[in-house]
Amino acid sequence: MPTLAWTWIILSVVLLAYILQRKSKTKKKLPPGPRGFPIFGNLHMLGEFPHKDLHQLAQKHGPIMHLRLGMVPTIVVSSPEAAKLCLKTHDLVFAGRPRNEASKHTSYEQRSLAFSQYGSYWRNLRKMCTLELLCNLKINSFKSMREEELDLLIKFIQEAAHDHVAVDLSAKVSSLSADMSCRLVFGKKYMDKDPYSVVQEGMQLAASPNLGDYIPYVASLDLQGLTQRMKAVSKIFDASFEKIIDEHLQSKDENKIDQGLFYIPSG
Repeated sequence: MPTLAWTWIILSVVLLAYILQRKSKTKKKLPPGPRGFPIFGNLHMLGEFPHKDLHQLAQKHGPIMHLRLGMVPTIVVSSPEAAKLCLKTHDLVFAGRPRNEASKHTSYEQRSLAFSQYGSYWRNLRKMCTLELLCNLKINSFKSMREEELDLLIKFIQEAAHDHVAVDLSAKVSSLSADMSCRLVFGKKYMDKDPYSVVQEGMQLAASPNLGDYIPYVASLDLQGLTQRMKAVSKIFDASFEKIIDEHLQSKDENKIDQGLFYIPSG
């Protein structure tokens, strides 16, 4: 009985989505593209290697192609000229980021530099990163730190080669990048590797095709279990950031005590 009830709920949601989609349909001049199914659009045309499938479709429909991924209209460009139009000539038109489950749960409602919408908030974030992290003065000031971390990696590989031990270079380079980023942003390297694995999981979840992003009416059902995992990762992020902030505040308080900036009245 529960299975039957869930079947009726899903069918009802799909039917409602189809009705709303037909009502909201307006005639627009769109690029050519393949015909799709109701509700699911062209999702069935993308298999294990979507880039290959998109290449084959572009060979048939042209360098600027219209697809409907679920209920999301999508324009696919596959030529240098079309890419230049989108990324350079009309870049502000395409500068926004679509709202999805990943940006909602792992990016604080699209408040990160990667997921936020183009506007004053995003420009302030970019300015902060440019001035505090990516300017020449900051980059040059951390040159010795980068050399130190690179030396540690080289030494590790030399010791592994001497002992005839296989090394996963992809994992080591990823760890090197994470260690450098931690020292650059937080001022220290965290020996606990769990946050790094959580970051990797968060990136994988953000890149995983989520049915709820393409058919918003079924997002609350979390049919793939991705949203539940995103919420778990988000809680770990929150705990890690709280720990870093507390350590930073404690370090500032200790520096004030060392410099005699706290006045403790006697008696």
